[in-house]
Amino acid sequence: MEVFEGFMLEHRDVIWSVKGCYHPDGYAVATPRYFQGRKVKTLREGMEIVRTYFPSYLRHVSEIGFEVPLVPLRESKVLNPFTKRVDDKLLREFLAFFRNTGVTGSYLYLGEGKDFDLLSTNLENYQVLAELRRRRVTTSLDELNPTEVEGLNPQDFVNLKLHRVLEGKFKGRPYTFKIVECEDFGEVTHTERFDNVLRVEKALKPFSLPAKYLASEGIVLTSFRTRFTEIPEGTVLRVRGFLLHRRGFLDLDLDLAKEVKILEFGKGSAT
Repeated sequence: MEVFEGFMLEHRDVIWSVKGCYHPDGYAVATPRYFQGRKVKTLREGMEIVRTYFPSYLRHVSEIGFEVPLVPLRESKVLNPFTKRVDDKLLREFLAFFRNTGVTGSYLYLGEGKDFDLLSTNLENYQVLAELRRRRVTTSLDELNPTEVEGLNPQDFVNLKLHRVLEGKFKGRPYTFKIVECEDFGEVTHTERFDNVLRVEKALKPFSLPAKYLASEGIVLTSFRTRFTEIPEGTVLRVRGFLLHRRGFLDLDLDLAKEVKILEFGKGSAT
C-alpha cells in the first residue's frame, strides 16, 4: 500500500508518523508520534527515541540526502486517514466542506483529540479553505504551543499562523489541513552547511506539500511542515541549516534548519 505524509503506522507498540513522499520498497520513512503512552511533541524528540530504542532502523537514503528511520511495512499496521471512521459530530461537520479528505493526528490513532488534523490530495480544497476564511466560517489561529516552535522564534511562528488558511479555528476548535502533492526531487549528490539571508522571489508551491519557493541565488526552499506553507513572496529570511545539492536543483530544506529567522514579511502573493 502506498503511504505518504499524514499516514501513520502501528509498529512494535509505537505509533509512527509517516514523513514525506519518498519511501524505499517495503519501508516507510517515519518517526515516533505516540510512545509509551505519551505524545511525542517534536521531531528532535522522535529522533532521540529512534536512536535509543530503534538504532538499526536508521539508514542513509540518497533520495532524501540524510539518515532517516526506515520502518518495515510488512511488520506494521497502516493507519489510513481516508478510511478512518469519524464519530465526532463537529469534525464530521467540518469535513463535509471538503472533497477527498481524511483525518490524521490523534483522531487517527486514538479516535479523539483537541485539534482537527485533516489530510487531502485534492488541491481544490485550498480554495475552499480560503472561501471559508473570507466568509468567517473559520478564524485565524493565534495560539502558540511552545513545544511546536522548532527552528522558528515564537513571534515569527505566530505571525505566519495569523495569515495562514491551512491552519485556523472552526467553531472554536483548532485545525490543521495538509494538502499533499508528491513529486520526485531526485537524488542528493552532496550536502553543505548554509547560513545566509534569502528573499522569496516566487511561491512555486506554497500550500501543497512539499511546499516550494524560489529564492535568491536560484535556491529552492522546501518543506513538508505546515509552519512553512503560505510564505508571501518578498519575504526575507535568514536560514542556518543545510543545502542539499540535488541533480535538478539546489534544495534548502527548511525542515533541517537549525534556525529560520524572518527579517521582513513580504507583501506579495502566498498562493
